[in-house]
Amino acid sequence: MTLKARAQEKVERAGIANYSFDQDVLVMCGVRYAIEACECGEPDCDGVRLRKKSAFPRILQ
Repeated sequence: MTLKARAQEKVERAGIANYSFDQDVLVMCGVRYAIEACECGEPDCDGVRLRKKSAFPRILQ
């Protein structure tokens, strides 16, 4: 199963219906999340981590 499919499963399991994908970025309620592999080793980990993406690139700071 791909990371994108795992992220979709995670979101749907949480009961969230207002989401979409832009390439490999998850968009929920206008907030963008990078999809990353998680290797924390926790027994209930589903192997996917969502990291909130900044609205502005750091180069503009």
